[in-house]
Amino acid sequence: MKVFPQLQVVVAERQTNPAYHLRGSLRSSEQNCLFKFTLAGEGRFQVGRKKYCLPVGYGFLCEINDPATSYYYPENGRVPWDFVYLTFSGPAATAMTSAFLRRYGPVFQLPPDIGFISEIMTWQRHDQNEMHFAPAEGARIIAGLFAALSQSKVSLDQSDAGFTLVQETRQLMRRNLHQFCNVKFLAAQLGVSREHLGRVFKKQTAQTPYQYLQRQKMLEACRLLKETRLIQKEVAVRMGYNVPAHFTRAFTRIMRLTPSRFRAVGTIPAQ
Repeated sequence: MKVFPQLQVVVAERQTNPAYHLRGSLRSSEQNCLFKFTLAGEGRFQVGRKKYCLPVGYGFLCEINDPATSYYYPENGRVPWDFVYLTFSGPAATAMTSAFLRRYGPVFQLPPDIGFISEIMTWQRHDQNEMHFAPAEGARIIAGLFAALSQSKVSLDQSDAGFTLVQETRQLMRRNLHQFCNVKFLAAQLGVSREHLGRVFKKQTAQTPYQYLQRQKMLEACRLLKETRLIQKEVAVRMGYNVPAHFTRAFTRIMRLTPSRFRAVGTIPAQ
């Protein structure tokens, strides 16, 4: 169970004092992740010089000890800031938080009827009472949080032109795995500049088109090594490598095994 995200606390709180100002730079000893969601009033969240308003329905995600972050009650605040927050920890929690921050940024808008928020609201009847969660239940709650955060972004993704471009790029890559294919070719086929494709793809996937294409080629090479009797040189040619040594170097760098060793002991990884 230690590999699961570990839920630590779920707290509902009200702040009215401008002195409430918590900074990640002063919390280096805390190895927790935090999600805070506004129920009433308005708060503030800051990353570097970028400031975000947190009205009702908005929340933020961060690592508590990130020195670039802070959150606070606004100096000119006139109504209480009511919020609920969760803290959670563990390698899986940190990895999930880091991935979401890279992909979506720190601030999310969640409808009050989304499953995760609705569940939290039912806990208000336990006000002033401590609630205990088994590890599996805590992991389920954290999974619900990330599912809600992901769901909140799906409609935005799918209406975004960048999302469509990335989907088309991936489809084009899959159709051209067995022949020469580079970013310049992909951009030309899609009618965009190589620079634009690179920027959009990196923003949407946190990978460059080249990195994604190389991994897809090596995954297909894994399948050929395991499921066919093609010799290594033939697999290299199938993947667009005229020089087998170049294929071997690329395969070893990405899969952490040589092609021959992979054929002997490896297993085809997930996409």
